[in-house]
Amino acid sequence: MKKIAIVCGNLKSDIQKKAVEVLSSFLLDYTLEYPICVKYGEMDLKDFRCIYIGTKNDNEYILKNSKSILKNEEGYYINVNENTVIIEGYDDKGVLYGCIDFYNKYIIKNEHPHTDKYWINIFEKDTLAPFECYSFPSVKTRGLWTWGHVIYDYKNYIDNMVKLKMNSIIIWNDFVPVNAKEIIEYAHKCGIKIIWGYAWMWDTNCKKFDIKLLEDEPLKIFEKYEKEYAHLGGDGIYFQSFTELNTDSIDGVLIADAVTDLVNRTSDLFFEKYPDILLQFGLHATSVKEKLEYIKKVDNRICIVWENCGSFPFSYVPNDVGDFENTLSFVEKIASLRGEDDNFGVVTKGLVKLDWSCFEHLSNAHYLGVSSKQMKENRIIRKRRIWRYIQAYWLTNADKVYDMIKYIDKIKKGDFYSYALVEDGMFEENIMYPVALYSEMLWNTNGNLNEIMENVALRSYVDFA
Repeated sequence: MKKIAIVCGNLKSDIQKKAVEVLSSFLLDYTLEYPICVKYGEMDLKDFRCIYIGTKNDNEYILKNSKSILKNEEGYYINVNENTVIIEGYDDKGVLYGCIDFYNKYIIKNEHPHTDKYWINIFEKDTLAPFECYSFPSVKTRGLWTWGHVIYDYKNYIDNMVKLKMNSIIIWNDFVPVNAKEIIEYAHKCGIKIIWGYAWMWDTNCKKFDIKLLEDEPLKIFEKYEKEYAHLGGDGIYFQSFTELNTDSIDGVLIADAVTDLVNRTSDLFFEKYPDILLQFGLHATSVKEKLEYIKKVDNRICIVWENCGSFPFSYVPNDVGDFENTLSFVEKIASLRGEDDNFGVVTKGLVKLDWSCFEHLSNAHYLGVSSKQMKENRIIRKRRIWRYIQAYWLTNADKVYDMIKYIDKIKKGDFYSYALVEDGMFEENIMYPVALYSEMLWNTNGNLNEIMENVALRSYVDFA
């Protein structure tokens, strides 16, 4: 077996270094030794099977030998020709995602010959089968939503997001984590944006406050941001604000009207000082679905991230599909509510959620994402029964998720935010099949669902309950 050299264009780029790390981890399953990572020109490569990764701007071999024309951010081009592989990115993220899909789309495809041999090591052959692929993400922002205190290993959590080609995460906390800066720095090295979540005049029970006392709240909310978040270097703020109810009013005050007024007055303070800040308004549709004329007035600079819009994939229960057509109709309304160029997003559910029956608020800040091996192993066992149930109905109703994503994509032309709520499901240890399937649906909204489901199931890093 020929030794493999990974020839990286820019090892000064944290994201390209991550690409080398991920690609090396995949190749180790086949070579049983560390592939050699070098910069082009530093050694004689004639005895190596070379994998050239990078962009035309930083990898001389790719510049001279790749005939691709890449036009889309995060896109990539893969070309396999006998003993040479080119993985070219439009940008650094494209390099990273190309390395991941070299495994997903090439190695997996060729290592199963569809004979009674079942599996072969393609790198033991004298030459590699020819292959060519262009790809880029259908949905611009792809990620997860979670409470922070149920991330038990933040590095593994982020690493698993990388394998799913995700680029954003919303983390909601009672208090800013002690290690918030370290989390942001690690996420950025992996090409992932961190959006911190906190409440704008709200707690877990909307009825615990006086909705008529909103006048002084905007300044308090803004001061909290400046004191606790502004210096961290995060990528945005996600907030919720007393809409998670099954009624349209509190104490005679219309929720849609009151929340729009609060959000707009508060955002004015943010945008005046931080004009480029990303503000994401987590809006629960149940309390405003009949009062959309008020929500239409929300400042267009704010991204409304809609939740609880109806049946699965917005329901926690993945077999809750009885009202799917009405859910589609409602999503059409809200996706078009503020015009074609509005900032629009969704949080889908039907995966593992927080167990609210034993939930307790934290009394102070904590160190996010660290725990013992034994604790994680015990929790994996506890969560597997839940994942088995979820998995069963994702296998049955995956078409509903894909139809919804494609429907939104058609309206928004890919320019929207899509987050899946995955919390307290031990994602940092096990990438469960439904989460991996969801991520691939976001990457490719024009594919064949059966082929996507098949490909995702073959990935060695994807687990079944």
